[in-house]
This record gives sequence, C-alpha cells and structure tokens, in this order.
Amino acid sequence: MPPSDAPTPLTLAHLTVYASRMEAEVHFAPDAPRMSTPALIRQLEQDFPYLGAHACVNARGSQFADVMEHTSLAHVLEHLVIDLQVQAQRTPDTSERETTFVGTTEWVDKAAGIARVRVSFADDLVALAAFRQATEILNKLLGEV
Repeated sequence: MPPSDAPTPLTLAHLTVYASRMEAEVHFAPDAPRMSTPALIRQLEQDFPYLGAHACVNARGSQFADVMEHTSLAHVLEHLVIDLQVQAQRTPDTSERETTFVGTTEWVDKAAGIARVRVSFADDLVALAAFRQATEILNKLLGEV
C-alpha cells in the first residue's frame, strides 16, 4: 500500500454536468499506470461480472471484453461508471426496461496523464456517485499492486 502522503493514482479533476451526460477530466499521478492488466481485470470481475459484456466500439470486437485487459484505465473507469449506474437503477420492477448508457474516453494529453471520460446518465446524482465510487475502486486496486 502506498504511503498516506503518496498521490492517489487517479483523480477526478473536473466534473461537468450537461443535459444528458457527465464529463470528467481524469488526472493520473506521474508514477501511476495508464493501462489495465489481466490481473486488475480479474479483480474487477469479482464484483463486476458483466463488465466484459458491455457493448464497446473498439478495433478488436464489439464488447469491452475484447480490449479490457489492455486498455487505458480511463476506459476502464468509463465502463465501471456505466456498470455502477446500471446496478443502481436495477430493481425487480425495472429489470425489463433498463436505461442504456453510453460513454466515450479519450486522452487529452497522454504524456501528462490527462484523460476525458464522458458518460450518459438517467440521474445526475447517481452518475456523480458512480464516478466517485469507480475512482475509489480503481485507486484501491491500484494501491494493492
């Protein structure tokens, strides 16, 4: 575990709420990894078993599983935020009419460790909580490696 004065690997630097999407600027600590690993994904799948089944436009296929072991951690954050929103809205009476969430991730400045993650939402407060929780989860897992 990193010392308590060590910077967290990922920080939500700015969050902007638009009518139907939330946009986060994500900053990586200088020594933080930028990419996912199979070991990290295995840990995530213990609590998020449907993560790999997310639809995902990528060069290798049509699902997040096609790239999730070797993608940017900002992209992993995007899919965690989506998964957390789906979990938050799931109740016995809404299971048949779940909202579809979409997101995008891009590097603003990869060398400086700055990425932008955009995710749609049905409830802005749920999305905000999902961004914070997803960041905490990734920081915790990254602190364990």
